Amino acid sequence: MKLSFPLHRKLFVSHFLTTFIVSSALGVFVYLMAQESILEQLQHRLSSSAALISREIDANTLRDIRFERDTDKREYLATLKMLREMRRSNDDIAFLYVMRKTRDGKVKFVVDSDETEDQALPGMEYEEATSELLSGFSQRSADSELTTDQWGSFFSGYAPLRNGHGEFLVGVDMRADDVYEKLSGIRVAGLGGLFTTLLVSWGIAVWMSRHFKKPIDAIVEQVQAVGAGDFDRKIELRREDELATLLSAINDMTTDLKQARDDNIRLAESLDDAFLEDRPER
Repeated sequence: MKLSFPLHRKLFVSHFLTTFIVSSALGVFVYLMAQESILEQLQHRLSSSAALISREIDANTLRDIRFERDTDKREYLATLKMLREMRRSNDDIAFLYVMRKTRDGKVKFVVDSDETEDQALPGMEYEEATSELLSGFSQRSADSELTTDQWGSFFSGYAPLRNGHGEFLVGVDMRADDVYEKLSGIRVAGLGGLFTTLLVSWGIAVWMSRHFKKPIDAIVEQVQAVGAGDFDRKIELRREDELATLLSAINDMTTDLKQARDDNIRLAESLDDAFLEDRPER
């Protein structure tokens, strides 16, 4: 048994899907562009912050900070105090640190602002160095995506230290939760836009379905009335589109059919009268 799927429902589904798909695709594009813009702003902000901090630290004062035993040195303590004060002044910053790249390409901590027992001490090797971090020894850079290490997930910016000659950098970490929070605004806006798109698509589809359903129903009713012998019925819909011509043509056709029927009736009556007049009486 074939399922009945009326034309107006087909129109509704087709218009709803078309409008929703096009609007959603546009919304997704705008969302992705907005997300990319925010990430680019964060990259610029983090790399700029790292560059500003790097100007305050002279790499020559840290060249002798190589091992854990060097934490008692005046240069180390002074730099550590400065980094911690800078970190406390900005809630978006999770950690500030200085790193050194050795001749064999290894990356090691020099100073870490962490105030917990997980603080990285001088000489501790950092094994999760990304390409963006390595670029930070020679120029400003920032992560292209969130990175994860033993301290958590972060979005970071880097810049070479003054007089570092490609050996030292300063890093600025922003926690993933803070990044997600900054992105949450456009996510909420994106979901709101998707919901609005759904409602608008539904509304347009309903309007289009009803726009065509009324004249189609009127035509069907008119044809059924004519088939039942009612030639006096007219379609009363008023429209300003191509369907108006069709409705008018059907009304004209109904009028012509009524005229033809009346002519046939009169002709039949005339023939009957003539037949009766010519019939001989018994």
